Amino acid sequence: MPVLAIDTSEAWCSAALVAKGASLGVKREKLGRGHAERLMPMIEELMAEAGCRLGDVARLAVVTGPGTFTGLRIGLSVARGLGLALSKPVIGLTGLSLVAGPVLESAGGIVHAVTDGRGGQAFHQMFEGLDSYGLPVPASDAGCFDMDIIREKISTRPGLVAGSGSTPAGSDTAVFGGIDPVWLARVAERLDPAVFPPEPAYFRPPDAKKATPLFPVAV
Repeated sequence: MPVLAIDTSEAWCSAALVAKGASLGVKREKLGRGHAERLMPMIEELMAEAGCRLGDVARLAVVTGPGTFTGLRIGLSVARGLGLALSKPVIGLTGLSLVAGPVLESAGGIVHAVTDGRGGQAFHQMFEGLDSYGLPVPASDAGCFDMDIIREKISTRPGLVAGSGSTPAGSDTAVFGGIDPVWLARVAERLDPAVFPPEPAYFRPPDAKKATPLFPVAV
């Protein structure tokens, strides 16, 4: 039975179907906006082209972040909703690990995953090697940093740089290596849903903050 993978964390809207490590189909469109309107039709098209029904899906996988708040909410809501409706488990993995995974698989060494943020910042995490499940092994904590701090991290532990923020990071070893939904589905086939839940991972505080009263409030 196949695994359905979904990614709406950044500008791309993606879905892939994988069974026993083999891709049954993949859809990727760079939308910027409009993920909510496009994702379900994309999944339906993918299933039809693969000759499958949603009921045939064994489990689902989704990117948990970092990314745009709206994009993450859409992907997670659809994955959770389908999982609930179909009584199927849902696997959640961070986009930073998914950016680094295929690069580590093919090249090894150290990979700095860098994805776009806002206001001159980006999300960063360093990985070195793969574990027994084929997942990248973290060599630093994930976080949202100013770009000059990320450049310093890369210069301290040189390696390949992957992700949507790899070029602004200023490395001459940059490879795009965006999130591949097929790779997500392949990894998700062998993971325990209880260990990798579909919970959002924002890695930065919200832009909007609770207002502070102008005058003391009596309680």
